[in-house]
Amino acid sequence: MNWFQRNFKTVIYVAFLVPIITVAIVSISHVTKWYGISNPLSWSIYLSIGIEIAALSALAAIAAQMGKKVYFPFIIVTLIQFLGNVFFAYSYIDINSEVFRNWVDMVDPVVSFLGVESGDFVGHKRFLALFAGGMLPIISLSFLHMLVKFEEEEKKKLNLDVNLTKIDMDELSKEAGKKEAENLDKPYSPSEEDLKKLEEQLNLINKVKFGETSEPEPPPQEGIGKKILSYLRRDA
Repeated sequence: MNWFQRNFKTVIYVAFLVPIITVAIVSISHVTKWYGISNPLSWSIYLSIGIEIAALSALAAIAAQMGKKVYFPFIIVTLIQFLGNVFFAYSYIDINSEVFRNWVDMVDPVVSFLGVESGDFVGHKRFLALFAGGMLPIISLSFLHMLVKFEEEEKKKLNLDVNLTKIDMDELSKEAGKKEAENLDKPYSPSEEDLKKLEEQLNLINKVKFGETSEPEPPPQEGIGKKILSYLRRDA
């Protein structure tokens, strides 16, 4: 549990990146087959990689709010991804395979509501290619969008913590300055107890310095503490 808490952000980043990278690699191979209709194999690979990178970059630009102009290239590259994945799926599906026929038996009641006639294997093939291939770019771009939003939220939290810390330090400095100013303007007024303790300490110092005397003690007079108090009050 402690390891998960320490590496929480890393786990989230990995969870977002795994589907993005996986789908991107598969999508590149799919789009390569579509580009292969009109281009040599080497050019098809270059174009499919460029389209995948362009799609991810366009979505990142949209998330960063770089303006409405980025929507046009985003729509174009997403459409190419969509067509490439759907075309690959349509070319790969074998309507004579047992697996495909089992699929048709399972979804025939549902797909019939979408306009595909029961027993129309070509119509079912188109539906399956559209569903299986068209979902890939949506999955990849959705996870990239969530990753960008997560990064933005983390930056907002970090900036908020920094601002709160700065505000607290400023407030503390102001309060400390006010208290210090109040103490400087306010004269010190010792209490009777403080003066009594001071008088006892002064008497003890006199005894230690001059020693005990055998002369009779003078009549009680005003204590030195009270004299100090009256002097301080007169200066205040």
